[in-house]
Parts: sequence; C-alpha cells; structure tokens
Amino acid sequence: MCREPRARRSPEHGHRLPATLVGCLTLILALSIVVRESRPSVRALGLLALLAIVLQGILGGVTVLYKLPLAVSVAHACLGQTFLLGALVRHTGAGLAIPDFPLAFGRVVPPLVSPYITVHFAHRIGALVVAASVMATAAVAGRCHRGDGRLGRPALLALALLVLQITLGGVTVWSRRAVLATTTHLVVGAALLATSLTLTLRASRLIGWRGLARAPAGLGRQALL
Repeated sequence: MCREPRARRSPEHGHRLPATLVGCLTLILALSIVVRESRPSVRALGLLALLAIVLQGILGGVTVLYKLPLAVSVAHACLGQTFLLGALVRHTGAGLAIPDFPLAFGRVVPPLVSPYITVHFAHRIGALVVAASVMATAAVAGRCHRGDGRLGRPALLALALLVLQITLGGVTVWSRRAVLATTTHLVVGAALLATSLTLTLRASRLIGWRGLARAPAGLGRQALL
C-alpha cells in the first residue's frame, strides 16, 4: 500500500531538489550583486531575480497545499519557464550565436556546430511554435467568439504583441543586441505570456476545461452562455 505514494513522491522530490539549488544560487548571486555592485540598475536586477525566485517558491507551495489550483499552477509554470529560459540564453552567451535574421547563416537550418548555435536556434524554433499557437488561438477566437470581447480582446492583443515581439527579435539581432531593443524584447515577451495566461483563465472560467475539451471546432459563441 505504500509503494504508490512513494512512487508519486519521487518525481515531486526530484523537482524540489533542483528548485532548491536554483533558489540558493539565486540568493547567493543577489547578495553578491548587492554587496559588490555599485550600479543601481544592476542591483535592481539582482533584487528582481531574488524576488522572482521567492515568488516562484511561494507559488510552488500554494500549488501543493491547495492541490494544483488552475491559476496558481499555470502562474508557477510560466514564471519558472521565464526565469530558466531567460537565464539560459543570457548566460550561455547565445544571444548572437546566429548573427542574421530571419535566416540563420543564410540558411533555413544552420549548421549546429556549437552548443551556442543550438541554444539560439532552439529559441527560434520555440518562437515559431509560440507564433503558430497564438495565431491559431486568435483565429478561433475571431471565428467562434466574434463580438465577445472577453476572449476576443486578449486574443487580438496577443496577436499584436506577437508581431511586435518578432519584429523586436529581428531588431535585437540586427542591432547586435542594442540595450533598448533587447530590453523591450524581454518586456514584450513577458507581456505576451501574461496575455496568454489571461486568455486561458477567461476561457476556462467561461467554458470550463471539460466543456472546452468536448466542444467541436466550429462551436459558436453560444458555448459561452
């Protein structure tokens, strides 16, 4: 009778161990920046990273205590992805591993001869997946829920942010990671993530996860009523 709970606890415990390590490393990094760094902007970034990891820990605890509530679980996952992927691209120095855009070394698929190029190209592939998802979502919202701003407005906002984000990604590469372009690219990415979360929560509230899963592709606005 004890085997099943232990089997379930094992992946969860394996998740907590690296999360604890990341939290400790972030704390050490933030304290080091606050003590040694004189530039206010860098100190602010260090404190922001510390705040993000604390918030992530709180969301993880609430997720466990309240048995995976939808809003908390999604926020926990999104914040973790933002923190990890941003750190990966930044600290591996892969931001300009591919120096041209939209092609990669003049090709559709670049020669993956280094881990930096691989990380950068994986970032672009992920961006394509996100773009396809956002466009499909906006198309469904426009076709099936036309006139209902509860879903239509965030879907259109996500589509506009997507266009801006792709443009800023190109400008970031073309400008050799100019500070303004790079920073705005990160901000718009966070805004797109928040908009997608808002759209997901509204859809789940209006239709419900079960109703959304059973709804046919051509279901109209009456599904929301």
